[in-house]
Amino acid sequence: MTQNQKIFLFIAENLSFSKAAKHFFVTQQCISDHINRIENEYGTKLFYRKPYLHLTQAGETVYKSLSTINRIENDLKSSIENFSNEKRGSFTFGISTSRSKVLLPKVLNKYYEYFPEVNISFFSGDTSILENKLLKNEIDLFLGINSSLDLDLDITPVAEDYMYIVINKNLFKKYFSKENLLLFKHGFDLNLLKDIPITMYYNTGALYQLMQQHILSHGIQLNKTPYFISECDVQISLCLNNTTCAIVPRMLSIHLLDNPEIFLFPIKDFNYPLRIDIVKNKYIDLPHYVKAFNNLLIEEIKKIQKLL
Repeated sequence: MTQNQKIFLFIAENLSFSKAAKHFFVTQQCISDHINRIENEYGTKLFYRKPYLHLTQAGETVYKSLSTINRIENDLKSSIENFSNEKRGSFTFGISTSRSKVLLPKVLNKYYEYFPEVNISFFSGDTSILENKLLKNEIDLFLGINSSLDLDLDITPVAEDYMYIVINKNLFKKYFSKENLLLFKHGFDLNLLKDIPITMYYNTGALYQLMQQHILSHGIQLNKTPYFISECDVQISLCLNNTTCAIVPRMLSIHLLDNPEIFLFPIKDFNYPLRIDIVKNKYIDLPHYVKAFNNLLIEEIKKIQKLL
């Protein structure tokens, strides 16, 4: 990358000419000259100077492209440096906290046997947050749900999951009879939860949007939703201690299948399967040790699917 481009990237990420001057050991006037040159090169303004420094729409486009180019260059350097030994390196993987608890222990146990010198950092968040992190080159790949079809994303669908009602046996007895058990095994009507306490999802995640589609399309009204939590394991814990019921992906409730105190039911007329995706940057070729992690992750997901 040219010096103009490097300076542009730094300012786009820090929004400060003075910080850029200190970072590159030059004067602010010199920084301004570099930005003027790159704006002249592209024939448009890349920054608004007033009322505060921020990117123009063209600047956002240039930033996105140069970030990708910078990442590709860094990736190339890293690949060349590690060419002689593809069992050393580091990467960052994005995944929700709930899915990490289900998947990572077995994946990492096996991965460490083959790649003990690879360092992995994990970033937790909803799919929309992880997409943004990947596009900013802050993570290398992630496991997401119903990822958006961005042209810069390489999306590999791995499996499908479905939402299930999770309810404590004691809470069930309070509102339903034994006769309902067999009926609900074929589908639980969410209208029956109208006056039953239930934890719902925070409005930033893919699961919240799926549930809202179903609730709105079926005219469902839930009157007792005291908590809004994105993490499914917290929702499940609230079910275990009989505080609320919950609606979670079946894969994340696998450890409850043999728990006699918890009932799980599919949702009646719920036509929104969860597409589990592994997502990476389309323009970057990942090292062998990352691809190996990817393959082990897919293998573990397939194993869990067979148990459900």
